[in-house]
Amino acid sequence: MTLLVALELMTDVIGNQHDGSGRNVPATVAVIGGTGHVGAALCQFLTARGNQVVSVSRSDRPAFDDPGIERFRVDVLARSMGPLPTKAHSAIICPWVQDAGDFAPGSWIDRLVTGLVESGTRSVVYLSTMWVYGDSPTGLLTESTRVGTTNPYGAAHAANEVAVESSAQSLGIDVTIFRMANLVGPDPFFGDREKISFAHELMEMAVTERRIVLRSPASTPRNMLPRTLFHHDIEPFLDRQPVEGRVEIYNVGGRSTSTMMDLAVRTARIAEQHHGHMVEIAHPVESTPQPGFHLDTSKIRSLAGPGMDDLIGELSMVLQDVVACATGTSVEGARK
Repeated sequence: MTLLVALELMTDVIGNQHDGSGRNVPATVAVIGGTGHVGAALCQFLTARGNQVVSVSRSDRPAFDDPGIERFRVDVLARSMGPLPTKAHSAIICPWVQDAGDFAPGSWIDRLVTGLVESGTRSVVYLSTMWVYGDSPTGLLTESTRVGTTNPYGAAHAANEVAVESSAQSLGIDVTIFRMANLVGPDPFFGDREKISFAHELMEMAVTERRIVLRSPASTPRNMLPRTLFHHDIEPFLDRQPVEGRVEIYNVGGRSTSTMMDLAVRTARIAEQHHGHMVEIAHPVESTPQPGFHLDTSKIRSLAGPGMDDLIGELSMVLQDVVACATGTSVEGARK
């Protein structure tokens, strides 16, 4: 497959690239899982900031409208997955974890990272989850908090972290792991998905049924990561010089921890402003409040600096996704 750049490129110290004449060319970034809930919007963000983007996924669908996003079809779970995009200075791995057995170390993640390095990648960002700290984390969660979980989702990510970390030494690459909170933000492919994000699920109930039904107790703690803040936080890692064998782990989340009820109330208010009707909120009965936690994000803040933590703004864009899908209009039309 022809990639976006046919020239032989060399990487400079800030992650940009230049050709033989010294002309700067934006660095190519491969997004593994580029059509997923996290990856699709990330691809759009990267191309908007000037990067050349290769979206890697198992299917040709859904399709991007952005001509700056190259599609590369590869099944990363296949034992013989074939060649990977070449000349991608950085790769961001956005796994969709469903079956922990499919994501065990020594299988797909090792093959994937090896293939990326062989194709020219020098820096890998793996998007993990804060749920590696446990199924019901409590207290202050720093990057040094002990990892341990029995939940298949958190356990699979924890195993992938180990595999990616080992690659830093064995393959001589720069590895960054983001332990992410619950991401909230618009999804360019929302209307094409069978399984949607939990924020979209709540908004869809609020818009179409005028009733939100929580599966978790109302006091269940949640840290919400606005998508704009996530994109802000990842930029420094795309533009810095790779260091061979470096491994860094960062908590990435919002400024504070709230609850499922707080999210439901915010979602209901936005839906009520849209359709003018009250939205009921139902939830399981609980005898005692759920224990809370605080996700410490001071480490990422010290590097990335302050970013926009606008949860209401992100939920408003989630509303636009839901309305556009329900009415068969474009997202632009839903914003009017």
